[in-house]
Amino acid sequence: MPEDFNFSELRDYLEGQIDLGDAEIYLDEPWTLVRKASAARPMPGNIPPIPRPQPAAAAPAARPAPRNLPPTFPSTKTAPSSNDSSDGLNIPNMPIPDNTGFAGSFFGDIPKAATQAEAPVAPAPRGVKKAASAYESAQSLEEFYGSIKSEALYAKEPQVIRYAGPQNPKLLFLLQAAKPGETAENFLSTPVGEMLVRLFASLGYDAADIGVTYFFKSSDRPLSPLLDAALKKMLSKEVSFIKPEIMVTFGQPLFYKVMGKNKNFDDLAGTAQNFDGVKTVSLVDPYAMVNDKQMKWLTWKIHIPRSGLFTAKV
Repeated sequence: MPEDFNFSELRDYLEGQIDLGDAEIYLDEPWTLVRKASAARPMPGNIPPIPRPQPAAAAPAARPAPRNLPPTFPSTKTAPSSNDSSDGLNIPNMPIPDNTGFAGSFFGDIPKAATQAEAPVAPAPRGVKKAASAYESAQSLEEFYGSIKSEALYAKEPQVIRYAGPQNPKLLFLLQAAKPGETAENFLSTPVGEMLVRLFASLGYDAADIGVTYFFKSSDRPLSPLLDAALKKMLSKEVSFIKPEIMVTFGQPLFYKVMGKNKNFDDLAGTAQNFDGVKTVSLVDPYAMVNDKQMKWLTWKIHIPRSGLFTAKV
């Protein structure tokens, strides 16, 4: 039985929940058990239903034979009073005790509580208790980074990569995660960063106008999709402190993490969008673009003009 199903989505869901810790609780479980194609079992053929034995008809109950009652003789005493029974025996007129809790109509009024069934009491709805994360009450960017380091998501990470760049930058580069040996401070001096600096210099932006941060603020590693909601929430708080004029995201996977899975990257790449009040543009993966002239041409000729936010220098 277990080998018939693919448990990869369940494994990713549980790993993501472990990384989140107790700070976040998700009631929706984005995983399903999928039966493997190789383990599919053939369906049995049409099998006629097995007739069930019918219970035998119950025999009519026999009437009990009349009992031989002893003969009655006229009493020599005085005529029976109204308290005497019909067979001539003198039985005192005593009330019959009611031990059932229900007084019959012959013995008085039926209590109202006995005729009305109590309505079932519905249990009170149980609310999901969710503790607010410390970074949500941060008052500065420095306090924000100190708070997220205490989150379960970053507790085991060697460092939290912080934003690097000017205050209120004209451009904010948002990358998915840092490559080995890469940080926000040195990204613009890497081959990929230098390519982007040259590209946006043609649009009127200097390197001093550009800030760099990461969606996952540590070294690049596989993450469960369950963590995307928590990281997006952290990004929203971080951007509220950085306050860029335009944010540029790179890569199709990051587009869906930030903008949502209900959108199409091919249709919206380069278009002007909005992330928490900040103008946002999504471009292709720069690590793939640096060695691909076709992707450079697509970015320069199609995506950047589509946004309407940039004007190339003549």
